[in-house]
Order: sequence, then structure tokens, then C-alpha cells
Amino acid sequence: THLNAVSLKLQTIKSHDAMAQAMKGVTKALTKLNNKISLPGIQKIMAEFMKENERAEISEEIIGDAIDDAMTEENSEAEENAIVGQVLDELGINLSESVPAAPGSKVQVAEEAPAEGKKDNIMAEMEARLNNLNN
Repeated sequence: THLNAVSLKLQTIKSHDAMAQAMKGVTKALTKLNNKISLPGIQKIMAEFMKENERAEISEEIIGDAIDDAMTEENSEAEENAIVGQVLDELGINLSESVPAAPGSKVQVAEEAPAEGKKDNIMAEMEARLNNLNN
């Protein structure tokens, strides 16, 4: 058991050493990266990006407004009514004429109530189906 404890301690030390070596490599890479990147250059690029993004948003809003204005004309309803009237005139339909009255006879509907025995048969059949589903 003492040997197992020593072995476990050696494995832990090896793991810590491997982690330290990995961190050393990461630190070197980040240092090189930090030396190659120009912070003022990145800030300038970000400022230009923000300006262009604002311009694009304004252009999108202007285009959207122009499309909305083009789609909703003020005289469109009057034009639609004129076209509909012209089509109805060509078909010979006059909306001002009264519609002839439809015949007014009552239709009687006979309601059949299911017989009591028939109702019981239906219920028994439904209960049997339900029991089959439960089993």
C-alpha cells in the first residue's frame, strides 16, 4: 500500500509537470501574438466597421421606406374600385340591382333518437374496445 501511494504521488507530479509545460508553451504563443497585433490598428478597423455598419442601417431604412411608399399609393383604392366596376360592367353585372328573393319554404328535419337498446349496444362496444386497448 505504501508503494501504491508513492506511485500515485509520482503520477500526480508527472501530470503537474505536463500541465506546467503546456502552460509554458501557451504563454510563449500568446506573447508572440501580443507582439504581432497592433491594438491601435484593431481599434481603427473597429471604428471604420461601426461607421460602415451605421451607413448600411441608414441605407436599409431609406430603401425600406421607399418600398413602403411605392407599395401604398393614395389613389390605389379608387383605382381598384374603378377596375372592379369596369370588370363588372363587362360581365353585365350591376350591383345596384336588387337580388331576387329566394324561395322561402321550410325544410323539416326529422330527428331520430337512437333506441335505448341500440344506445346500450354502442356503449358496450366502445367499452370493449377501450378494455382491449388497456390490455
